[in-house]
Amino acid sequence: MDMSTLTMIRKSVRNFTDKPIENIAEVEQIFKYCESLDSKIKTEINIVDKRDLPNKIKNISGYNGYLIDAPNYILIYSEMKPHFIENVGFIGENIIIKLTDMGIDTCWLTIKEEEVVKEPETKLRLTGLIAAGYGGKRKNRKVINKMLWGKGYDNLEVKYTDTDNALKNALVDIVYMGDYGEKATPDDIINSGLYEALCSACHAPSALNRQPWRFIIDGGVVSLIIKKDAYTNIYEAKINAGAVMFNFLAVVKERLFNAEWKMGAKNKYNIPDDCVAVAYCEI
Repeated sequence: MDMSTLTMIRKSVRNFTDKPIENIAEVEQIFKYCESLDSKIKTEINIVDKRDLPNKIKNISGYNGYLIDAPNYILIYSEMKPHFIENVGFIGENIIIKLTDMGIDTCWLTIKEEEVVKEPETKLRLTGLIAAGYGGKRKNRKVINKMLWGKGYDNLEVKYTDTDNALKNALVDIVYMGDYGEKATPDDIINSGLYEALCSACHAPSALNRQPWRFIIDGGVVSLIIKKDAYTNIYEAKINAGAVMFNFLAVVKERLFNAEWKMGAKNKYNIPDDCVAVAYCEI
């Protein structure tokens, strides 16, 4: 399938069957050819059976504090350099999209933020964790209020909703032209040639499906802005940003031309204090 379709149908699964992934060797081949934001950042990717997932990892990771039971887990290790978490988010989403094409279901799992930077700088540390396998028949349930680490779904008054990969925000509400807050019209988005790429970016995963991203189109530059969220920590925001950047770039490269993201802000764009300029792409 083409990248635009894969990013649209990709979903986070939190109810897996016990059936392990059959073609592990093929999955491991995917790891060897993953694109990254920064090839200078050293990474290592492994896939393990759930019986081989170390207890230490079980205690520091999960979906908002709840470790989802899956037959396999993908572990992404990275050295600590500037933007290494965004880089892992980019790589991990690349893997997820390719697994989607193979009929394998996945879900990003959060790692406690302080544990990501706990290891010495000379050592690779676990930075990304993805549950993988085959989804069950029961509908996924999404937690929509804040939870505490270690409490999982036993939290008092936890609120749920059935999940899907539908967008919470229309493109015209999150795409701006020339400056933050200057909303794009449907014609602006279509005429930019970036409609499919923006749609794919907006279908990227986000913590609690908050979808905090915004985009500024300024001539030949697209800037990614992330809106700060009390329910999303810095680690989650950076993983989300990496995933958004992969989805956008994958479609741009497939449908238009080669491009790349550069970290930081191209211009100020009157970005408010509750937002952060993550990166920009010159197209």
